[in-house]
Amino acid sequence: MNNFYSMADTTLTLKELAKLIWKNLLLIVIVTALFGGLAYGTANYLLPARYTASMDFVAKGKITQGGFTKWQARSQNEQAANGFQNIAISPGVIDHTTNEIDNVSPAALRENITVCSTPRSNTYTLTVTSSSPEKAKKKLKVVAKNFKKEFKLEYKQGRKAMPTKEMRRMYSKPILPTVLVKSIKFKDKTRVVKSYPNVKFAAAIGTATGFLLATWGSIYWRLRRSYR
Repeated sequence: MNNFYSMADTTLTLKELAKLIWKNLLLIVIVTALFGGLAYGTANYLLPARYTASMDFVAKGKITQGGFTKWQARSQNEQAANGFQNIAISPGVIDHTTNEIDNVSPAALRENITVCSTPRSNTYTLTVTSSSPEKAKKKLKVVAKNFKKEFKLEYKQGRKAMPTKEMRRMYSKPILPTVLVKSIKFKDKTRVVKSYPNVKFAAAIGTATGFLLATWGSIYWRLRRSYR
C-alpha cells in the first residue's frame, strides 16, 4: 500500500522525462513504427475499399415574385440541394438505374447517392459511391442521365403548382424573390477518389497511439522499478 501511494505522489521533472525518453528512444521508435505500419496495412489491404465518383452540375433558373423570407434566403442553395437529393433518390431515378445496371440493389444505391451544394453558388455536386472506381463511374453516369430526365418531370409539375399573381399579393409581409430552377447542366469532368478507408488518417492514428503507449510504458516501468 505504501508503495502505491509513493508511486502515485511521485512526479517526473521535464529533464528526467526527456532523459527517460532518450534512453528508451529506440524502443519508442520501434513500437511507434509497428503500430503505424499495422494501421496502414489494415486500412489499405484488409478493410473493404469504397470509391466515390462525383460530377458537378449548374442550376439555371428565373426570378419569381413569391419565395423565401430574408432569413430563409440565406440557406436557399442548401434547400435546393435537398430538393435535388430527393430527385436523385426518387423511385424514377433508382428504378431506371437498377434496370440498366445488373446486380445493383435499389436500397444500397439509394444510400450511396448524395447531392451537396457549393456555398453562395449555383453549382451542385452529384456523387455515387461503389466498391471500385469503374463501378462508381458507371453508376454515376447512369444516375446523372436519369436524374436529368426526372428533373424535367419535376420541373414541369413545379411550374403548374406555382401560385398566381393574385395569390402572391395576399402575403402579409414582404417576401424576397426566389429562383425557380429552370434547367440543369452537367459538366463533363468526372472525379473518382478513394473515400474509405482514409489510409493516411488511419496511419496517423496508429502512429500516435504507438508513440503514446510506448512512452507511457517506459515511464510506468521506470517508476515501478524505482519504488519496489
